[in-house]
Order: sequence, then C-alpha cells, then structure tokens
Amino acid sequence: MPYTIGLFDSGIGGLTVMREIRRRFPHHHMIYLGDTKHVPYGNRHPEELIRLAFTIVDFLVAAGANIIVDACNTTSALALPLLKKAYNLPFIGVIEPGAREALRLSPNKRIGVWATQATAASQAHLQAIKSLDPEAQVFLQACPCLVPLIEAGKTRGPEVERAVREYMAPLEQQDIDTLILGCTHYPFLTPVIKKMAQKGIKIVDPALPTAAELEGFLPPENALSGEKGQCLFYVTGDPGRFAEIAFQLLGWPELKYTQQIKLEKLPLAL
Repeated sequence: MPYTIGLFDSGIGGLTVMREIRRRFPHHHMIYLGDTKHVPYGNRHPEELIRLAFTIVDFLVAAGANIIVDACNTTSALALPLLKKAYNLPFIGVIEPGAREALRLSPNKRIGVWATQATAASQAHLQAIKSLDPEAQVFLQACPCLVPLIEAGKTRGPEVERAVREYMAPLEQQDIDTLILGCTHYPFLTPVIKKMAQKGIKIVDPALPTAAELEGFLPPENALSGEKGQCLFYVTGDPGRFAEIAFQLLGWPELKYTQQIKLEKLPLAL
C-alpha cells in the first residue's frame, strides 16, 4: 500500500528533496507545502520558526501524511527535535544525512557549510558533524542573498555568480575539501557553484542521502503496483508565482495546479 509523504519548506527549496524522493519512490503519494508567505526563514526568530513548523505539520497530517520530511535545514535545526517528540509519526530531516555524506566524501575532514543565517547561528551542522567525527573541522558560512535570488527564479547570471564567489571565498581560504549545501534551495545553483568553486571541492546535496533514509520506513517499490503516486502542491503565498518558478526549474506538470491555503484551512485527504 502506498504511503503519503508530507514535505515542507519555506518555499521552492524543498522541491530539490522531493525531486530525489520522486525519483527513488515514484509509487508513493506526496504532499508538498511551501510557506511562501514567510520566506525566507533565515532571518526569522527561532520561536516563530518553531511555531510555523508545528502549524505546517498539523496541516500535512490532516491532509493524510503518514511520514514527514522536514525539507528545510532551518526548521530541521530548530524545530525537528520538538516535532519528533510531539507527533507519533516518522520524521526525517536534512541535516544529519548531509553531515554523514560530507564525512564520507571528505578526504581531509575540512568541511564547509553554506546555510541561512538562522541555520548557521544554530550550529546544527557543526554539532551533527562533530558528533560523528570530533576531529573534523567545520566552517560555517551564512548566505543571506541566495534564497531570495532563487525564489525570484535567478539561478544563473552575473548576480548569482557574484554571490557564489562572495560566499565561496572565505571557505576556500580555509582550504575546505567538501561543501554542504545547507539549505535545500542551494542545489538549484549547483552548476554555477561547480563553475565558480576551486577544482576538487566536493559538493554535498543532502537531498540524496535524505531520500535514501526513507527506505527504512517505506515498503519496497517492487512490492507496489499500479500507477505512480499522486503529488499535491500547496503554498501560503502566491500560487501563480510559485508554480511559474518551480515549473521553470523542474518541469513537473502538477505544479501548474498549486493551491494557495491558509494553514488553518484543511485540504482534502488523498
């Protein structure tokens, strides 16, 4: 029997996680909520972000989700431990899978992390990496300009290249060998990052190891039959703008039917 996977993020960033989950588990249903009314999350107070996360999870559970993927590094850092205690559901975040993958790839254990301001301030990536390997060196870099650029559909060009160069320079000075994209928006910039970064730096997109973690919670794909799972998309802001940018980046036809909701208004369950 297919599961219904609920995913959430501040905007379009979590779609990079959903993309990988859809690729690996096409027969399961998915519900995505982008809190575009409050994007970006990086400059908001932790208490507000925790409140938003609980409201969003309430929405996803009411919509029929029976497993939750917190596809936002900022809420994974600040709210996920509280969410896991409050709900009798499996939860998966994106920070610990990214930390494990970075340690696996890093030859010298000199790991840079790009993150929002709130995620960087939480030091969640540093703590996750150090808990796995106390000898690893971790260098955090807040990147406040990137989410607004990506939400505006800007994933290439001079403005993006300037921002990437600005945020890479301090980490390259620390001689990092691996970079964690510590916001799920950032993988949309991977081609530019690879172009601008020093050769040899490994790029970690936490979406891949996060999707892999779902295998422990879902029935095997070969045990399922029938049509591919249904995907629903909701936003708290302008659905037209979200659908336009997200379709431009991913090309999924279902995005054209993105609905705007108020978090207290419950959707029809799958």
